[in-house]
Amino acid sequence: MWSDLLHGLLVNLQPMHLAVVLIGTVAGLIIGALPGLSAVSGVALLLPFTFSMEPALGLVTLAAVYMAAEYGGSISAILINTPGTSGAACTTLDGTPLTRKGKAQEALYVSLLASTVGGAFGALVLIFLTPLLARASLLLGPAEIFWVAAAGLALVAHLSGGHTLKGLIGASIGIGITLIGQDSISGDMRFTFDDYRLVGGIPLVPVLLGLFAVASILGLLEQPHQPVAPLVVRKGILREVTDRLMRMKGLLLWSSTLGAIIGIIPGAGASLSAFIAYGEAKRISKNPEEFGKGSYEGVAAPEAANNAVVGGAMVPLLALGIPGSASAAIMFGALTVHGIIPGPRLFTERGDIVYTFMIGLMFTVFAMLIIGLLSIRWSSQIVRVPRKAMVPGVLVLSIVGTYGLANSLFDVYVLLAVGFAAYLLSKIDVPPVAIALGAVLGTIMEESFQQAAIVAQVDVGSIWIYFVTRPLSVILMLVAIGVLGTGIYQILTARSEEPSDENTQHQTGGLNLRWSNVILAIALLVLAGYIHLEASGFSQQGALFPRLIANAFIVLGGILLAINLSPKSGALRATSWPFADVPWFSTAAIIVLLILLAWGADIIGFYESAFLFTLIVSWMLSNDVPSPIHRFASSLVFAFGFTAATYVMFALILEIRTPPGILV
Repeated sequence: MWSDLLHGLLVNLQPMHLAVVLIGTVAGLIIGALPGLSAVSGVALLLPFTFSMEPALGLVTLAAVYMAAEYGGSISAILINTPGTSGAACTTLDGTPLTRKGKAQEALYVSLLASTVGGAFGALVLIFLTPLLARASLLLGPAEIFWVAAAGLALVAHLSGGHTLKGLIGASIGIGITLIGQDSISGDMRFTFDDYRLVGGIPLVPVLLGLFAVASILGLLEQPHQPVAPLVVRKGILREVTDRLMRMKGLLLWSSTLGAIIGIIPGAGASLSAFIAYGEAKRISKNPEEFGKGSYEGVAAPEAANNAVVGGAMVPLLALGIPGSASAAIMFGALTVHGIIPGPRLFTERGDIVYTFMIGLMFTVFAMLIIGLLSIRWSSQIVRVPRKAMVPGVLVLSIVGTYGLANSLFDVYVLLAVGFAAYLLSKIDVPPVAIALGAVLGTIMEESFQQAAIVAQVDVGSIWIYFVTRPLSVILMLVAIGVLGTGIYQILTARSEEPSDENTQHQTGGLNLRWSNVILAIALLVLAGYIHLEASGFSQQGALFPRLIANAFIVLGGILLAINLSPKSGALRATSWPFADVPWFSTAAIIVLLILLAWGADIIGFYESAFLFTLIVSWMLSNDVPSPIHRFASSLVFAFGFTAATYVMFALILEIRTPPGILV
């Protein structure tokens, strides 16, 4: 082992290896920060370029992209409330509030340093503990994986602040989205409405971009002439943040440990680790009330965890040949292309390549730190971009990123539908991050639940008996029930606040929040009835999980209905008109223009359509400019420059295919 480690260190000090680490890290940072291009996309995009490289060099390149992309996702999450990767979704909870307070640079430094700690910890775990942790991962069967996911889902009760019930509803809606499509185990076609495009289910990336990018951008329309957020630049920010993180050593170590452990669980990934680390950080914090309002701990914990996942996900891949994440699955393909078969004999037969790869991962962490430190000063300036430029810019990036996944305009329509729905739901306090968590964990939960049901039928005859006869499953189940019970207790003990005069005035404007909640509750009950009705036509195996989620809708909808119809109880009973600040005309106009952008892409070409969209939206939001000529000229210059930059990045550099047009 030690000779292989020394060999790996010396190889990675060669100029060519240092160069690919640098290039891979820069590429990963950019890809991770761009909406729609996750770590999976980055590794997949660069995979063909590694085929002609030496095995160790190619693997180090992909590892650099993987690690850097997980950090890069936090950049857009913090600055524009749009996580570049699913693992950065949790970072929006406190990263965005810090940005709105003018502390974007502080949040970015916290994210970078915490990601460095987590990434280095995961790499060390990979180097020294791979055989031990690989054997431990075999102890986790489908029952344990289900309850790990359920425990992460139950943390929504704590992540949603004063809206515990709405957080649970949002998570259930997210899981409901994953029920659409052909069941991978039973083969049942569920909720496809005879549309072949739904057979494969609702793709995750358009859902996440809709929840964050589109919904957040529609929110920016409420104050179109203001910058995205203030930015306070002070000397000594890095030293201040470093001192602050030094006082969080225990939190960073614990979050990194959680990330590495969860990383070895196949399918769990960065999202689950980030949410669990966030919940743990809030539980042990001396100031839990600051979470969700701009807590540095709330940024540090998930970022340390989701970067530690990278090393953890490689543990079962290298030692057992079982990928721990989607990105690790692509790495599995890269290994096999180079004639390397992951498994127990890999360390003895190809130890030189394996340890070169592991040491290269550690080099990536340091490259990420250096590049991040050099880039934060200018990347934080993004918040000063006027909204008339930010709105069309982020929407176009989201659409091209979404379309590039499968060259499907249907995915773009999913993006728009989810984004508009998420915007409306956020106005009645259903947090998009909770929906995102459900969408990420829903497939994992269902697959493990069905696998556990199949095993239970053979062993004990009942899935619930199977759950309680496995010691580790019982422990995880008690954790999930305990977290969920705490959230329900908060709901039942909450009390309504007296309405203010201002809220009472808003009541005359239309439905107040109380009756909006009643409508949401009725919708949940109707949806539950529809799921139960449709499930009667599924196989017994395929109907199990949909019925479970339908029952969750009934319970949550019933509680929400009871709270809001009760005359004296319920924290959710308010009189304010939740949609009072919605600019309906501009919001509807943007939605129509987005649909025309997607529709026009097939007729005149994507980039031509994007140019027209950017020009019109920028012109619409520039109505504070008195001169019509100056207004049009500035919109034209911005539209041309932005479209050209987008074309260079996506079409020429990343080679993402879009509908061809008249000019390109």
